[in-house]
Amino acid sequence: MSLLAAQQPHSLYPLMWPLPYPPERFVQRESERQAWVAEVDGTLAGHVSHTVVPDDATGAIWSAGTGLPIDRLGCLSVLFVGPQTTSTGVGGRLLDTAVAEIRGAGLRPVLDVTRTASYAASVYRHRGWRHIGDGRPDWLPDGEPDVEFFELPDDVGITHRTGTVVAGHGVASGRSPSSPYPAGAVALQTPHFADRGFHLDGLRPATVNLDLGEPVSVQRPTVTLVEVDWTDLHGPETFSFVRCAVERDGHTLHGYVYWPHPETKPTNFQPNSVIELLLPDIPGLSYGDRLTVALPARSTG
Repeated sequence: MSLLAAQQPHSLYPLMWPLPYPPERFVQRESERQAWVAEVDGTLAGHVSHTVVPDDATGAIWSAGTGLPIDRLGCLSVLFVGPQTTSTGVGGRLLDTAVAEIRGAGLRPVLDVTRTASYAASVYRHRGWRHIGDGRPDWLPDGEPDVEFFELPDDVGITHRTGTVVAGHGVASGRSPSSPYPAGAVALQTPHFADRGFHLDGLRPATVNLDLGEPVSVQRPTVTLVEVDWTDLHGPETFSFVRCAVERDGHTLHGYVYWPHPETKPTNFQPNSVIELLLPDIPGLSYGDRLTVALPARSTG
């Protein structure tokens, strides 16, 4: 909680300080769905969470402003960074991570900002967040101006890449007769990812290989897992993942770009124009099909 205290005089977040209750309750909330922290050189540098939108007057403002029921919304909450990492991009990476995961759950991202934190509101506006209303939550002190409520429209911060589905090495799925992992590499890796808190529930344990026709690399991953020791056949590997979505037969399917780091991957390299996708099962998908994937802006280059 020392990081929260250290940044509060600069950000004025939280607005009430000291808090009238333990700061642990402010950071880790009963409504929390997910949370992420950032580290710089092994030192805690920031935090963000995804919380449930409450069924109250606050939730009603977001619902009215977005035109969606509250169960279709995900609240971005408790975003703060240490004073030494302000303007270093750490806050932006935390924001992008939370947004990608909220969208990956099929929800519209929303948040609120006090007018005292005018700098934060300007950052959100610059990133495409749209002001949809004002209100006075029950925690707002008397005399403070109304709180601003925002949404992030579905088409903001997204880039689309279209490619051709191509054959891979058959190692991720285990389909290749020469694969050293008959069960498939992804199936073997999945429990090790889960041990790190990263889950692939609902996704097929195999990759869809999409050739974009030009060199591509992951620039700003949603999640990176360093030195995962998942097999005794070679040393640990580092994996990055980018939240993504594809449209198929009128349905939106959410998953990840799967990116084993080339510097730690021993064999079975993909052409530099191919990305590997972890998605739910797509019946009827064939080699040669064209597929468009929606990715967070700036996540690939």
